[in-house]
Amino acid sequence: MESGRRRARPRQSYSISAALWGPADYNGRPPSWLVAEGIAVGVVGSAVIAGPGVAGTLLGSTVLQTGEAGMLVALGLVVFLLCMRAGRALVGPIAVLGVCWAVAAPKATNEVVLRWGGEVSSVVVTSVAPGATERHYCAVRHLDGTPVPGRIWRGCTATTLPGDRIGLVHDPHGRVPPRGITTSGRDEALVESLGIGLALATLSTVAVVRSYHLGPKAHVPC
Repeated sequence: MESGRRRARPRQSYSISAALWGPADYNGRPPSWLVAEGIAVGVVGSAVIAGPGVAGTLLGSTVLQTGEAGMLVALGLVVFLLCMRAGRALVGPIAVLGVCWAVAAPKATNEVVLRWGGEVSSVVVTSVAPGATERHYCAVRHLDGTPVPGRIWRGCTATTLPGDRIGLVHDPHGRVPPRGITTSGRDEALVESLGIGLALATLSTVAVVRSYHLGPKAHVPC
């Protein structure tokens, strides 16, 4: 009786491990076709999640820029991975990263548009208002007197006064809002956003690769 219990424990342990991390039922390294499939799912899934936010930014659609459409796509990716019997411990973080990436993608698009297609100019501060946090927000106008819509916080500090000149980068096509120029940390938002997308693609790839299992149960309907 005791020996039977001992034999049952490894099977139970394997079942729990497979449910958490995926069966990964292959000897040695995963087959190359499986790795290719995982990369395809990770890259395409991340791109499709970002698609609505990117399109909304370039087309000026405030509805798409909220990231809600991308969140629905992220939910679809999660359901797809669950149908493939991907590990639950991997699917959970993928769901969180998918939501974060759907929200971060429009911000990353803003940074890309301004970095590679924006025009830099000097503007005059007309008023300074402290924000709820440590940030300060400046209302500015162009040198010809034309006001710049909205307020900017980059380059606007506690020592900034009305009449000061600060740098501004704006999209000549008006697709994204302008922002101030700072001497440090200007790429932090872009790097952070792209890091989320890369983490999502990588973790999705791992989930697909580890979801593979041999035998007649290899394809389980949802």
